[in-house]
Amino acid sequence: MARAKTFSLGDNYDGILSDLVKNGRFGTETEAVRAGIRMLADYEIKIQALRHDIMAADAEIDAGLGKEYANGADLLRDVLNES
Repeated sequence: MARAKTFSLGDNYDGILSDLVKNGRFGTETEAVRAGIRMLADYEIKIQALRHDIMAADAEIDAGLGKEYANGADLLRDVLNES
């Protein structure tokens, strides 16, 4: 069973939370907080994946597998041809 948490949001966030419930977006403040935490968790997963992809791309560049373009138009043409 989850234990109760006590924390202070500050006036601004407390007002936002109250409005979300008052306007019917969420049934309770707890539901709204859970939704926010889920969004934050999803965001963190996406950031981790992006960091992984960046590290993989950096490794490819370091291995000499990168491709240089003379200008932006050449890059755009190559990207559009991959679709």
